[in-house]
Amino acid sequence: MSQIRLCINNRQIYPGILLELSNEEKRYLFNVLRCHPGDTLSIFDGKGRSFQAKIVNYKTIQILKEENLPTEDDFSIVLCQALLKGEKMDMVIEKATELGVKKIIPFVSSRCIVKHTRKIERWMKIAKEASEQSLRSIVPEISEVISFSELIQSIENGILFWEKANIPLIQAISNINREKAIFLLIGPEGGFTQEEIIMAEKRGIKIISLGRRILKAETASLVSVALVSFLLQHSFS
Repeated sequence: MSQIRLCINNRQIYPGILLELSNEEKRYLFNVLRCHPGDTLSIFDGKGRSFQAKIVNYKTIQILKEENLPTEDDFSIVLCQALLKGEKMDMVIEKATELGVKKIIPFVSSRCIVKHTRKIERWMKIAKEASEQSLRSIVPEISEVISFSELIQSIENGILFWEKANIPLIQAISNINREKAIFLLIGPEGGFTQEEIIMAEKRGIKIISLGRRILKAETASLVSVALVSFLLQHSFS
């Protein structure tokens, strides 16, 4: 399988079809990756299907056959991330995509320094590029920013990571329902307030510790996704 990867969404894809490349796709293949007609590549639709394809000319590719790409987990992790300042949010989007999350929900909590954003399209592009790089066949959905209260009202099967919690992650995972999406809630730089923790507990969200040390918000996000993914892969096989 070729390591050249390209996500083509919003178009019907099936073996034998000829697809015309967009200007952005042409720049990526021919200017960035230095591809040429005759080269083969892997195409995916961002929703779970992957195909082998061939570059016909500088405008067109042909889909050859569907391929089995076993890089997606059989469980769904949704990362709920409080807005972070600067480029930290970009990094979380990129790395969480590489780690296999199926959806990312940005939210605003009491101690968020950033209260609003217009970066949804930027984050979608980052997720798309990270999916191409990490051989995924799914591009995570990036939802619109919501408030913390809206978030906890809309989810179940949730785990909130808090530095003052006493319950270890491995204990929570043993009781998690992997048949449903698993929501991981990570706070902002200043952490969650006591009031927010109480609100989450009332909604049945598990309040969990990531260990003895205080982690930066962006570190906590990636550690939580990696650990939950690892435990789900190895505890239920």
